[in-house]
Amino acid sequence: MTGRGKNRTYSTIGKTYHTENLQYELIPYRRLDYPLRPQRTVVQFNSTYMELIDMWDISRGEIVWSQLLILSVAIFGLGTCIYMVFLEVNRNGIGLFIVFLCVMIAIAFGMVYVLLRRLSRELFTYTYFPIRFNRKNGKVYVIGNDKKVETYDWKNLNIHMDAKVNAPWDVRCCDVDDNGVIQRTFSLPFRYQRVHKVLYGHFEFVNRYMSAKDDKELAEVASSIRHIFPVHQRKETFKESVQRSLLEYHYDFDDTEFPEKTLQLDWLFVINIPFWFLKLLGRRLSILTSKTPHFPSDIESQCPIDPNDRFDLNENPPVSALVKPTTVLEKAFYAIMIAVVTLASLSVFALIVDIIGAMRPHGDYPSFFKMLWDVLLFRWL
Repeated sequence: MTGRGKNRTYSTIGKTYHTENLQYELIPYRRLDYPLRPQRTVVQFNSTYMELIDMWDISRGEIVWSQLLILSVAIFGLGTCIYMVFLEVNRNGIGLFIVFLCVMIAIAFGMVYVLLRRLSRELFTYTYFPIRFNRKNGKVYVIGNDKKVETYDWKNLNIHMDAKVNAPWDVRCCDVDDNGVIQRTFSLPFRYQRVHKVLYGHFEFVNRYMSAKDDKELAEVASSIRHIFPVHQRKETFKESVQRSLLEYHYDFDDTEFPEKTLQLDWLFVINIPFWFLKLLGRRLSILTSKTPHFPSDIESQCPIDPNDRFDLNENPPVSALVKPTTVLEKAFYAIMIAVVTLASLSVFALIVDIIGAMRPHGDYPSFFKMLWDVLLFRWL
């Protein structure tokens, strides 16, 4: 959740730019000899500017399903405590137990508030938080999670690779003042589990675009892009949500633009199908409740697109012939997979309900797992 807070961003803000960062330093406009790696992050591309998604897109939906699950437990606990207060007052009047329940109610209210704040990072917000690189004026425009726009000079950024404990590495771009203190920061969208050539390639993709001086250099950058993700015009489709939520279950991220060449599915994914399904549902809920972001008119006026721009990949999609339509067999596979995932998720949920019921000190509760499969196997007929 690094950088997701609405009232604060990365923990490095206001701190001195450390010399350790220079170990993985990246210099704007200095060319590196790495293959360019867009990594399916491009929303818009033309001769004037390139717009990318934010680095949280791949994990979108995780906060929704996990926090909604905890929120449902918190609301259940809150309702139970309130109900017990009414019962206890009617039976024994006000006593120490009532005070204890009131404390529990206050704690439950606090949990609900915190959970709603966390959910607001993905629900009823923006569908993505764009990063726009203007090649012609050297500016970078970033819409943050607080929905405010920040403007950076690409040439003045201190850039390095960074990571939190037990979190993927990202390419961190910092605005540092004359005293060496970090004032603002943002990250490029692609992350990786370790320092690797693909991170250098992702930085070089952006750096080479900002450095391009003629059509030949611009064409080299454009040729590395296969997928345009035009969510600046519309919300992502269900198929796109499935594809993007599956990306993290591949264990070779050398080039996600060409998955048939460089990506291999980690078949341990089968074990995680119920959790992936929950994440997918969370992602869809997040997308459907959020709105598409737009830059202010003064920034759009700095980013005019030539109507005859041959590098406008939104008007002239790249290598469209390579994008094959979904076959009947693939559709059948998706339908079967969704059915299996739904059954697995319902079974896990029923087992959790049964475990909670078994923990209660009194009452003979039916087995929801047995009831579920009795219905599915038509034993009720």
